[in-house]
Amino acid sequence: MLTYERVTEPTPEQLKLVLLADPNQTLVETYLPQSAVYAANDVTGLAGILVVKRFAPRVVEVMAIAVTPAKQRHGYGRALLTFAYQWAIEHGYRTLRIATGTTSLTQLYLYQQQGFRVIAVEPDYFTQNYPQTIVENGLILRDRLVLERPIHLPKLPHE
Repeated sequence: MLTYERVTEPTPEQLKLVLLADPNQTLVETYLPQSAVYAANDVTGLAGILVVKRFAPRVVEVMAIAVTPAKQRHGYGRALLTFAYQWAIEHGYRTLRIATGTTSLTQLYLYQQQGFRVIAVEPDYFTQNYPQTIVENGLILRDRLVLERPIHLPKLPHE
C-alpha cells in the first residue's frame, strides 16, 4: 500500500528518482517549479515519484514517473498512474498525457495497459533535446511517443 505526499522541495533522494525518469537535469529544472510533485511511500520509505504539470486547459501531463529500482515490478508504477488519473479527475482535467521513448518498452507496455493511446511521434526528440546519447534496451533512443488517456467521468443519474 502506498501513501502519497505533496512535495514542495524535493529531497536529494526524490530528485534522484525524478532524474531516473528524465535524465536531462536542465529540462527537469525548467518544469519542476510549475509542477505538482508527489512522493509515494510504502512501509519502508520512498517507493516512487510522480510529477504532473498542466499542459493545456483540460490536459495534464505526467512529466516524470519513477519507482525506486529495488521496488520495481511490484505494481507501484501502475499505482502511481492510477493516482495520477484520480488526481486529474479531482482537478478538473479531461485528458491525462504522458510521453516516453520508443525504446522504453516496459513503460510503453504499462501505459497502454492503463488505457493510454499513442497520439504522436516526435522524431529525433531525444537526440535534439538531450546532450548525451541514451541507450535503452540495446537501442539508441531517438524518438519520443506522446500518449493520452481520456478521462471518462461517470454519468449523473439525471443525464
